[in-house]
Amino acid sequence: MTPERQRITSGAPWEDRVGYRRAVRVGNHVWVAGTVAVDAHGRPFAPGDAGAQAARCLEIIVSALAEAGARPEHVVRTRMFVTDMAPETQAAVGAAHAAVFRSCPPASTMVGVSALAAPEFMVEIEAEAVIG
Repeated sequence: MTPERQRITSGAPWEDRVGYRRAVRVGNHVWVAGTVAVDAHGRPFAPGDAGAQAARCLEIIVSALAEAGARPEHVVRTRMFVTDMAPETQAAVGAAHAAVFRSCPPASTMVGVSALAAPEFMVEIEAEAVIG
C-alpha cells in the first residue's frame, strides 16, 4: 500500500509553472522545498538583509510544516543556500536559524551559491522533518 501524499501549496504562481509544492508529506515525513524570503504579495522581502531574509524563509517554512502537521522540533535536516559567505552573513543567517532551532537543532548545512531565483534573494532554505 502506498502512503497518501499531502501537498502543501503556498499559492505562489511559480508552483504551477515549475511543477512543485511548498511542502509534501508522505507518512510521517515532510519535505519543505527551497524557500526564499517573499512578502505576502510574493515580492522579495528585505533585499540586502540576509538575517531578515533567513528569518522570513524560516517563518514560511514553519507555516508549511504546521499545515503538514509538523513543528520545528520535528525538523531533522536543513539546508541553507547563501549568495554571500562573508562571516557577517553566515552569522546573521545562523542567528535566524538558531532562533527557531536552538532547543531542537537539526543536522544542517550552509552552502555558498553564485545566485538564487532573483538577484534580491540572498538566502534560500529547505527543511526535512520526521513527525513522531
